[in-house]
Amino acid sequence: MTGKKTFTQRRLRYRKMKKIRINGIVQGVGFRPFVYKLAIEEKLQGFVLNDTNGVKIEIEGNLQAIERFEKRIKLEAPPAALIDYYKSEQFPDAGYTEFNIKLSAKTDGSTRISPDLAVCNDCMNEFNDPGDPRYQYAFINCTNCGPRYSIIQETPYDRPVTSMKSFAMCEYCESEYKDPLNRRFHAQPIACPVCGPQLSFFDHEMNPVPGDPIDNCNNNLKSGKIVGIKGIGGFHIACDATNSKVINELRSRKNRPDKPFAVMVHLNAIKQIVNVSDEQIELLKSAAAPILILPKKVKSPLASNVAPNNPNIGVFLPYAPHHFQIVTEQLPFVIMTSGNMRDEPIAIDKKVLSGLCDCFLSHNRPILNRSDDSIILPADQKNIVLRRSRGFVPSQMKLPFNIIPTMGTGAELKLSFAITKNEDLYLSPYLGNSGSKETMDFYKETLTKYKKWFRLEPELIACDLQPDFATTRFAEQSKLPIVKVQHHHAHVAAIMAEHQLNEKVIGISFDGTGFGTDKNIWGGEILIADYDNFERAYHLEYMPLPGGDAAIKHPIRIAFAYLKAAGINPDFLTGISEIEQKIITKQLENNFNIFQTSSMGRLFDCVAAMLNLYPAITFEAQSAMALEFLCDYESIQNVKSYSFKIENGKIKIFQMLNEIVADIKSNIPHKTIAKRFHKTILDFTLEALIKIRAESGLNKIVLSGGVMQNKIILCGLDEILSKNDFEVFLPERIPPNDGSIAVGQVMVANKKYKKENE
Repeated sequence: MTGKKTFTQRRLRYRKMKKIRINGIVQGVGFRPFVYKLAIEEKLQGFVLNDTNGVKIEIEGNLQAIERFEKRIKLEAPPAALIDYYKSEQFPDAGYTEFNIKLSAKTDGSTRISPDLAVCNDCMNEFNDPGDPRYQYAFINCTNCGPRYSIIQETPYDRPVTSMKSFAMCEYCESEYKDPLNRRFHAQPIACPVCGPQLSFFDHEMNPVPGDPIDNCNNNLKSGKIVGIKGIGGFHIACDATNSKVINELRSRKNRPDKPFAVMVHLNAIKQIVNVSDEQIELLKSAAAPILILPKKVKSPLASNVAPNNPNIGVFLPYAPHHFQIVTEQLPFVIMTSGNMRDEPIAIDKKVLSGLCDCFLSHNRPILNRSDDSIILPADQKNIVLRRSRGFVPSQMKLPFNIIPTMGTGAELKLSFAITKNEDLYLSPYLGNSGSKETMDFYKETLTKYKKWFRLEPELIACDLQPDFATTRFAEQSKLPIVKVQHHHAHVAAIMAEHQLNEKVIGISFDGTGFGTDKNIWGGEILIADYDNFERAYHLEYMPLPGGDAAIKHPIRIAFAYLKAAGINPDFLTGISEIEQKIITKQLENNFNIFQTSSMGRLFDCVAAMLNLYPAITFEAQSAMALEFLCDYESIQNVKSYSFKIENGKIKIFQMLNEIVADIKSNIPHKTIAKRFHKTILDFTLEALIKIRAESGLNKIVLSGGVMQNKIILCGLDEILSKNDFEVFLPERIPPNDGSIAVGQVMVANKKYKKENE
């Protein structure tokens, strides 16, 4: 028998065992049953389990089958899964005889948590099937869809550490939950009408109303009532988007006279109200289900006061099962605005909204982690995230290098924080504006959860230079080493990090307000920057801002002060009283309560007020938006820009203001003036960048700051810079506005701290 191998020996020659470690969004998305199914199909043995690092697999069997298994994991992963780390190592045969899914295990590591996901097509088919046990059940879900982030308390993600722990599964749900080949295998929010959460309807006094909750809700909406609707991440405030009377009432109650409302729309009716491409419809139908800012149709069934004086409107599709019962072909357009009091986070308790709503559609599944709807602005072929929240959080972002555990506290508006560990950054959802105790309490609560979920404790804290921000005070009260980061440097660094850049770039940061190193208000900045440092290459020349923040709400005061500073008679301005004129003149003469600013946002305010668009505003950037809406990028390409001068690091605008005044007095159409103004910004930016490239050799351009929410400026700069052979990096996955400041703060702080402590 020498030289001959037995069948068993020959079999063992090809039998191997591998240990596989997978990290990413791999929990709560059907990953374990997917792995189980592959293992059974490939006739392999071993196990798969969740732990606080992600997913661990030990797989044993024929080597060729293992290789197929590994390929299929990467190619066929569930739609909601995201693999960002995969490691496979070969070990001796362990003698497994079957494949099992093991119970979750705790380790010292951290795992990623899936965002909340819109209801999937499979669940909707069951939802609409009268013969299905979950027919029209408002909480239908599976491993491919439904709540995740909003219901989780601890990791690893298992039912006992979610808000579903109080709902004991019935036999039917439990049988699906335990079946590895069922798409509800270990779907932690699994439920049905027998054992799961239920909808309820309440009147204004919080008394339960008998009858079907959905019928009650829809009848109230159709009769012109304002209804609070509890969803996945918090309450919406809803009303009929075709009823101008109820919309006016909602505006009065919310103290929101002009700001646009978003509309949840039935898919079959969307083309009645907006111009939308097939690609944009797919984005609306995606698991993230964001609000998209799209152009309005000229003729539309919507009431004109949904988005007054605005050519665009925010639209989104139903994404929770009960939304499909509300937004129907009989009621296809429903305003769904965030359910919150002014400057407070989105509500999860209906009592908070008693002053705003006539009645409530609620449910008894607790929301542990609230989140607003995310907002995306389509810009040419790119999608710019304006608000990063439901559907995107708490997804991590990979950094260009390893950094120490750090917290970036963010700014004041569009509040969010960032925390980091190794090469991973976790950006919080949009938390509101830090103008209230409630918002800062929400901020601290969310931070505590993030630190627990991702197993990290910051060793360094970064904040803005502005001493009056609540986030700066928060950093100062911590016991950690603190690094203060200039606002516009942070803007540029954030977009650098998004694109994995780790070199010097030319950073454009155009926004409304940022505390400068000279204690002036910056905002029209062209920087040469890396993470270590920045040089202020060019900026808008300083102009006087009378009264600081008070002037921001009254752009006409900005226009008056700018014109006086430029030596131009402001007598043509309307919307400013004689008393205001006298006070501002006195302030300018005595340099009293005057702030010097290089802000691009304030320049927009000035020109808009000169055109009498909005002498006073009721929401952020209202006048700047009105100026943008007078033109589009295609229409500005054939107009001549106004005069400007670039010298000594300053972009001088006095001549431009003179020429705008001359056009106004010559009755040149406001649209033409707006086009020329936008063209001027593009032209002086390009000229400044060409000068920098000639002197420094730098060619990579990063666009950042709130003004990049202006599609003409964003798309215009992208196009003209690309045509001039610059390499342009736009904000896409994180917002251009202050919602991403925390990302830049941690990047800059790490470099500075390491440099100082080498």
